[in-house]
Amino acid sequence: MEVTLKQAGEIILKAQNIVLSSHVNPDGDNVGSTLGLYHALKGTGKNIRILLDDDLPDNLGMMEGLELYQKPEKELENVDLLVILDVDIDRIGRVRDAVKAPVLNIDHHISNSKVCDYCYVDAKAAATAQIVYSLIKEMNVPFNQQCAMCLYTGIASDTGFFRYSNTTPFTLRAAAELLEAGARPDKISEIFDQRSFSSVKAAGRAIDTIELHENGKIALMTVDKALKESADNTEGFVNFARNIRGTDVAVMIKYADENVTRVSMRSKNTNVSEIAQSIGGGGHIRAAGATVYKNLDEAKEIVLNAIVEGMKKQNA
Repeated sequence: MEVTLKQAGEIILKAQNIVLSSHVNPDGDNVGSTLGLYHALKGTGKNIRILLDDDLPDNLGMMEGLELYQKPEKELENVDLLVILDVDIDRIGRVRDAVKAPVLNIDHHISNSKVCDYCYVDAKAAATAQIVYSLIKEMNVPFNQQCAMCLYTGIASDTGFFRYSNTTPFTLRAAAELLEAGARPDKISEIFDQRSFSSVKAAGRAIDTIELHENGKIALMTVDKALKESADNTEGFVNFARNIRGTDVAVMIKYADENVTRVSMRSKNTNVSEIAQSIGGGGHIRAAGATVYKNLDEAKEIVLNAIVEGMKKQNA
């Protein structure tokens, strides 16, 4: 059922043994909102664990607590509450089987199904980390520097460091308060933007794969198995396609397994959340993704057709 932010805070404060989790294929908002909530609650005497059914990217070292992440190898006992952040229930992988407890879902994705025990979804929020910022204030828990660093990272990540259209006056006011609590934007951006030499080289090869469709309105990037294995982090690659003049929708399709393909979409005008939902995914109006259970070539055709049809439908 849907709850207010105040009710979400009360549910958390009543629980003693809490597990935090988020979506596979983690990103800055995913990890920032999770660790931000952890650092805010760690002084309240609660027993808090963090599970994630995936590996962490290597550009989030500005946040303390990455070593706390564990993979869901077995079912956990004595859990009062599972809090899932920045995610719908169907994207937490094996965590769903490992934790048998009431689920509180805190998210900002417009595509969220709201099927958990308790749901707070604000699709107008720039980031889930922004919601967690408000949640912490609602619980009257003070911000510490570790929390501020994590939440600022999450907000900055999902707003393109305050360049995207989801940046609001409230977003900037929240960021200012997090700065006052000790967030270091210089340290965050320096580490967040770092890439290994192999990833920088791989970015160049990924750019070479970009194809333009529909008179340049769609830019499609392909990351095959060899290219994926040569890069330890492909986060942000899709933005190279998005930055092409005249392009509306940029999409990166990436090999995950022989019959599993990851899809990331960004747009300037088109609602890519609707397109992602049509192929089994979801996300934001201007940033969305999906997993297509086909090989790379088959997925490419499915995704391209979905984008073309989606753009026609929205422009009709």
